[in-house]
Amino acid sequence: MLLSRMKFYGITGVTNSLMESYLRNRYQRVVINGHNDSNAYLSKWKEVQHGVPQGSVLGRLLFLIYINDLSKSVSDKSSPISFADDTSFIIANRHETEFKFKTNEIFNEINKWFHSNLLKLNYDKTYFLQFLTKIDNEINMQVSFGNRKIATAESLKFMGLTIDTTLIWKYHIGELASRLNKACYAIRSIKPFMSLDVLRSTYFSYAHSIIPFGIIFWKNSSYSGDIFKIQKRIIRIIMNSSRNASFRQLFKDLNILPIQSQYIFSTFICY
Repeated sequence: MLLSRMKFYGITGVTNSLMESYLRNRYQRVVINGHNDSNAYLSKWKEVQHGVPQGSVLGRLLFLIYINDLSKSVSDKSSPISFADDTSFIIANRHETEFKFKTNEIFNEINKWFHSNLLKLNYDKTYFLQFLTKIDNEINMQVSFGNRKIATAESLKFMGLTIDTTLIWKYHIGELASRLNKACYAIRSIKPFMSLDVLRSTYFSYAHSIIPFGIIFWKNSSYSGDIFKIQKRIIRIIMNSSRNASFRQLFKDLNILPIQSQYIFSTFICY
């Protein structure tokens, strides 16, 4: 099936024959306790009927070729977004009844695609997330296929960002604050033993490096002030200054951008 897809995408002739020799007639077995152990248990050799060699350089590319048409199977009913082995489907409809029907219809189509391509959907890693405004009520519905249901989530990870139902970025900022608090503790712990240059480098490595990620999305959240408070706390620790000291001058002395300036800088880069 993979070789047929490769032909469809223009990988033919000698190249296709080479890939066929790479994929066919491969055998594998399971070893428990290692090869050199006298108590090792070895299974019988079995020919690999499906899949590609694990850990290979070509494995990821071949996987992407194999699932390339997954998004197209429901592209007329949803907006698919794929990144590596993660695929999301955005479904929009103003009417509750039509939205429920459309969502389950798309989920059924996805499951049919998996079945026809000898794959199984991992229900433990599949989630349904509703996007709501503050005045909208959540639609009471369950997405399922046969007797299997997928979990409804209040938030989930998407390309490194934690997205919630109302896009207020509460969960993402909470996770970011937790990581920054750990960086703050580390800098406070090493401060008596390190020079200013080392402390500044540590800040850039463990704090400043994670703040800009997705800042154009979450900076305007009402929760973003928590990040700025932690950033100021770290700066004051580095400079050994009191709470009453002007943080603006501290940022200038260290040549460090506060998150407001990082937001403006990131916006200019993106647009």
